[in-house]
Amino acid sequence: MPPLIIAHRGDSAHRPENTLAAFASALEAGVDLLECDVHLTRDGQVVVIHDPSLDRTTSGRGRVGDLTLAEIRALSAGYPERFGRAYAGERVPTLAETLGLLRGRGRIMVEIKGEAVTEAEADGIEARAINEVRKAQMARDVAFLSFDRRALLRCRKLAPEMPRGHLFSRASADEMVAGAREAGCDIVMPEKGLLTTEVRDRVRGAALKLATWVVDEPEELRALARFDLYGVASNRPGVLQEALADGIAG
Repeated sequence: MPPLIIAHRGDSAHRPENTLAAFASALEAGVDLLECDVHLTRDGQVVVIHDPSLDRTTSGRGRVGDLTLAEIRALSAGYPERFGRAYAGERVPTLAETLGLLRGRGRIMVEIKGEAVTEAEADGIEARAINEVRKAQMARDVAFLSFDRRALLRCRKLAPEMPRGHLFSRASADEMVAGAREAGCDIVMPEKGLLTTEVRDRVRGAALKLATWVVDEPEELRALARFDLYGVASNRPGVLQEALADGIAG
């Protein structure tokens, strides 16, 4: 089976990442599995943005957690450094808005950023994100990802019915499997540079799914076929979808 193509922060090569425009573009390209990142605002709202800082992708400055939702919504999320003013009208979406766009149209992997994880459990980012998923009635269409095992353990405790994936930027095959098992994860998701036949075999032997990030070229996707990947996150999801459909990267 070919891997699922995961729209990394939406169709982020062609639209400002983690915006409704990027997610809509991915859906239009025929991708039905997307990925986003979440942080909490000062007033406890779950917003979709990758960095703990607003500086890189918005017209504002400062930390996401230091501003209210209203203050963040006053900014453009059009990633002016990359896209100029072409998407100046885009705003940092809430997780609720993102789920609303996807409901009945696609599934999403929600990455809880390590910088957003605190000691708070009852009203921390994990609980608030899970609450938004339940309000949207999308528990069957959402998986939670994180590098932070505390976040995954909390998600396991608070929402055992929702799948989880453990991200890794460095780890041995044994460490990946042990970490995923500890957090009750379904998916092991190392950065592509960590993929080896040993990782593939250990993950498969543990009856877990193996996915990776970020792959943007059909030729690279073809080269990774030997790892029997469940999913591949891409900034150019439409391009990879077409390659699979044409049999180029299968």
